[in-house]
Amino acid sequence: MGPALLWVPRVILFPLWLVSEYVVREPVGALVRAAERNEWPQQVISFFTFGERQNVALFPSALFDFGLKPSVGFNLTWKYFLADPNTLAVHFGTWGPDWVSVHASDDYALTPRQVIAGQVSFVRRKDLPFYGIGPRSPSDPRYRYQAMTSEFALGYQNDFWHLSALSIRAGVRTLSFGDGGCCAEPALFDAVSNGTVPSPPGYEQGYTAAFQALSVALDTRQADPYVGTGVRLEAHGESVIAPSSDAAKRRAWVAYGGAAGVGIDLWKRRVLGLGVAADFTDPLRGTIPFTDQVSLGGSRPMRGFLLGRLIDRSAIVATAQYTWPVWVYLNGVLQADVGNVFGRHLDGFDPDLFRLSTAIGLRSNGSPESGLELLVAGGTDPFEQGFHYSSLRIVIGSHHGL
Repeated sequence: MGPALLWVPRVILFPLWLVSEYVVREPVGALVRAAERNEWPQQVISFFTFGERQNVALFPSALFDFGLKPSVGFNLTWKYFLADPNTLAVHFGTWGPDWVSVHASDDYALTPRQVIAGQVSFVRRKDLPFYGIGPRSPSDPRYRYQAMTSEFALGYQNDFWHLSALSIRAGVRTLSFGDGGCCAEPALFDAVSNGTVPSPPGYEQGYTAAFQALSVALDTRQADPYVGTGVRLEAHGESVIAPSSDAAKRRAWVAYGGAAGVGIDLWKRRVLGLGVAADFTDPLRGTIPFTDQVSLGGSRPMRGFLLGRLIDRSAIVATAQYTWPVWVYLNGVLQADVGNVFGRHLDGFDPDLFRLSTAIGLRSNGSPESGLELLVAGGTDPFEQGFHYSSLRIVIGSHHGL
């Protein structure tokens, strides 16, 4: 009976193995061998590195997240900027005047493990998708909206033990909306104006707000030579206060959550990670803008969905991830998430409302601020509506943001 039961997981996992073996490992392995033989990495790094101390690196950047507008730009890192303990990092990406993303961070190292930083960001885009709010939000129709955000913050980070870290940030954030749309899809502004859809919380109002954020992670794993077996616990919180001369527009809210996970090195840097995470938002005054409520998709959990696909007051997600070395600079990644967004404090929680997100791809194992990624992912409708995929996501390029 035992050997017969083994055929069940073998049959289920066979398509994933097939993709991993012949779509990822074999072609990439051949490319890697050619790169090592011809010393491509050293040549590329040398070409994009400048300065007497080889302390300035300027790399081109491009991101294609199908379903959103692409962008091209650059990542700049300048070590010893103005002073030896100081590092300047800048990311710029654009796809014309309606898609502009700028992030800059100036990090001053107090000690090898303690850093203070000044951070500035500006993002303007009109391709942002909106599907609705709640665990049952449909895949169609999809509306587009235009938003502009800017942020200035001061921060402190202490990497106090292994991969454990304490981070504190405070600053000012602004949000404004426009009436634009894109991609031959209906604009959210038009749909709200003609009454086709109810106005999402906080839409069209925007704000200027002060925020304070704190996060702490306890992680038993070592950063070098690689992240292997260990346990990680995380907690984070943020308070936001948006004043206004109009008492009806004054708003304040808190966002908080936590995560727990374990990583197991099965064999020669082939690591299985298991984890669960929950996030919440609570209003203190007025309503929480839909853009600041809990969201899933994009670079957050449930990566088979586009940025902002799932939005509500809270969320819970369980994750299983398997990573394996493809090359010295590159890892293969296989990931599955199960979860969804829900109402206040997981109100309406029901496993039948869970969605499944699966992904397979390649990811560079260097700095997350300028890493490369190739990802093919998909997501399903809630289980109660049938176990079928309604979302396909393909990402090619470099991570955005700092």
